[in-house]
Amino acid sequence: MDEKERINYYVEPVEIEIYLKKSGKVRTIIKDMNIELIDVEPLNEHSAKIFNHFREKDSPIDLIEIMNEFPEYMRAIYDSYYQHFDLFEKLSRHFQQGTTGSIDALRLALYFTELLIKYEPTLASSRFIGDFETYNLNYLIRRLNATGEKFMLEDSTVSYLINRRNKAHESEPPNREFLKLVELWQYNVREKFI
Repeated sequence: MDEKERINYYVEPVEIEIYLKKSGKVRTIIKDMNIELIDVEPLNEHSAKIFNHFREKDSPIDLIEIMNEFPEYMRAIYDSYYQHFDLFEKLSRHFQQGTTGSIDALRLALYFTELLIKYEPTLASSRFIGDFETYNLNYLIRRLNATGEKFMLEDSTVSYLINRRNKAHESEPPNREFLKLVELWQYNVREKFI
């Protein structure tokens, strides 16, 4: 896979233990599991308007900016997100700093997005905005990939990306190597908690 393609994948390292018969030893190797980022499509005409606005700016979908640019959704947004509004304000600042080139801000925005995606869907996202959190997750992973920075996602986020990838490719013949890596990764995750 070339570097241009690699931007569109999240790379999760998977530990694989190999038993070497001749020496009677177990070696651990790391193999990259490349998880394709599946783009999010707008939900309806409301979300298409919002998505297109942010795509044209090549920026993440900022909830605070949605309220400024599209005040007709302000009430629905506030009612859906008031409990975590302070986090969305911090995320908005990280988005702004990240778009000016701050790698640390991009990384922090990614971690905030991982946290906030767990509270979806809400009334505002399911009726008006669409799946903006997944859009932001993909956007931030691509931006960090483009910088060449190393970063890791939570296991739950990796699992989410795997499920989205598998659903997008369910009508195609299975990629056995990818599925084997997923199986090994899931085994390693379970072993962490035992």
